[in-house]
Amino acid sequence: MANNEYTLSHQEVVKAIIIDQQIHEGLWKLNIDFNVEASRAPRVHDPSVTVTIKGVGIMRAPPTDLFAVDAALINPMPTRHVEETAQIVAQVKGSANSPNGSTQFCRDVYRSIAVQSAPKPRSKPS
Repeated sequence: MANNEYTLSHQEVVKAIIIDQQIHEGLWKLNIDFNVEASRAPRVHDPSVTVTIKGVGIMRAPPTDLFAVDAALINPMPTRHVEETAQIVAQVKGSANSPNGSTQFCRDVYRSIAVQSAPKPRSKPS
């Protein structure tokens, strides 16, 4: 049976947007754009304030922000498959036919393939 209500924390909303928008790097925090307007309601004789939400999104956060979400941990960059690596190798200019071709070929392949290490979890400043 489906639930009628789902409640998310502000950090869960940031995580969902990071995954949905395919963001793989940077620190992000929740951004809510409010519109505040002073007015006078027809049935109320006193002045009143109307607050509306114009939008909800995420924005870059400084490293010192304790509420920031690290996109590299939530949505890491997908690793390349062997087929994709073979295609990169085939596209690299510089072949074994040229002088020092095999050395240059290895350099070009190394530059074209990203060497990725597992992202380190952020430590909170003390």
